[in-house]
Amino acid sequence: MDANRTKKAAEWFYSTVFRDESITPRPVSSKLPSLLRAARSLENKTPGSWQSRESVFLKQATLLVNYSDDYEYSGQVLRYYPTYESLSDEELRSYFSWRTKLRNGALQKTHLSFAFLYIYELINQIGVTDPMDGYRKLKAFAEDYGRLDNGILSYLTQWLTDYVIYYGLDPELLADSPRVILDNCITVLDHVDAQPPEKVMFAVKQLAPKWLGRSKFYTAYASDCDTVIVRVLRRVSAHYAARCKKSMVEQYFGVLEQYQAWLFNSAVFCDRRKKEKRKYAVDTRCVYQCRGGLWTVWQHPYPLGRPSPELEALLKTIDSVMREEFGYGHPVKPGLQTKWIVKAIREEVQALLAEKKAAEAHKVTIDLSRLDRIRRDAAITQEKLTVEEEEDAPEEAPEVPATPPVDDDCPLTPAEYRLVQCLLYGRPLDWISGEGYLTSVLVDGINEKLYDTFQDTVLDDLPQIVEDYTDDLKEMVRP
Repeated sequence: MDANRTKKAAEWFYSTVFRDESITPRPVSSKLPSLLRAARSLENKTPGSWQSRESVFLKQATLLVNYSDDYEYSGQVLRYYPTYESLSDEELRSYFSWRTKLRNGALQKTHLSFAFLYIYELINQIGVTDPMDGYRKLKAFAEDYGRLDNGILSYLTQWLTDYVIYYGLDPELLADSPRVILDNCITVLDHVDAQPPEKVMFAVKQLAPKWLGRSKFYTAYASDCDTVIVRVLRRVSAHYAARCKKSMVEQYFGVLEQYQAWLFNSAVFCDRRKKEKRKYAVDTRCVYQCRGGLWTVWQHPYPLGRPSPELEALLKTIDSVMREEFGYGHPVKPGLQTKWIVKAIREEVQALLAEKKAAEAHKVTIDLSRLDRIRRDAAITQEKLTVEEEEDAPEEAPEVPATPPVDDDCPLTPAEYRLVQCLLYGRPLDWISGEGYLTSVLVDGINEKLYDTFQDTVLDDLPQIVEDYTDDLKEMVRP
């Protein structure tokens, strides 16, 4: 008997098809509207009739495109990559009730799963008259619902780009996308000789905004810096073109190559145009191609949102050489040590100074107000010379003001500013305890307030300036 039972159990086991099932089986509601019951019948329930979740979603969405509901549901809904099939009956009715209000102009914040489900409908052309109508609705949803819950934006921003490419809409719709802005700026630098200086500088500030954004020297001499930057970039570009296998742009941003692309990545999307061969040019550099449902893209491997370290280093080197040639009081270490680049920078700076000197020589100006000042200064000097000097008077060292003035753009408090000042310029720290401050509290405050600028702590616990940031801090904190 036991042997027969074992045999029957084995036969049953091997003849059974096992499928993923919810831990809590979905209750079948007899009150579920007939159209929703019809949609449920399209789900993967019959053995041997498996369909992809994307194709099931598209069939159900097409059936329910005009369905509306008015159902109150107070439960929480949390589904990753949601589809109708993944929702319970109550959740399903709740979603269509929210969608009904949305379509009637009553936008309400809802579960993030519902927001993504609505986006999936639009990218699959559900509830739209044509691709352009779908784009407008996606754009409006990103703007309106994004203000209520920005959790959709990181995905929807990329899917909007994918939508324009997949449905072949006007590339002008992508003019504000980060990738197009990046490509356009790289194109400007690739043809730097033929571009106007203002266009070159716009591209430079988009691709390497870090150093120029916090350099006080650049703020004081922006026009002169722009002139030198443009001239140096043209010389560097010409050098790479004549003597190297890679152009300046390829050196800084990588070689333009073909990579695999995933349109609507992480979305529930049914690709109904797999068999079509297509080509779509976002711009002169970024070109998409599709063959057999596989997408590729020609682009530079340079990642979005990251300043170019090579271009940043060049800008810092230009800044460093210009400070030296201009006699600026706060030197910084150059970002590059490449001799021909440093030589080219120095020559361009010296040429600019010579031009400025020649232009100044042609100007003849007489400032009468300065004559009056010279007379007053001479009278004061004469008076001092007639006064008998005190003999053996001890020479007093200049005192550091207890609360040094802080620049408006410096985030530090007077006490924090004074601590950095003392550490930079070798002054005593005995005032800290004497004035009731705690060194550790001042150090923590300084590191916290300067973190956004340096992306690192600038003081250690001794306290002592981190050596890498000494020059940069001397720009911010004067003697």
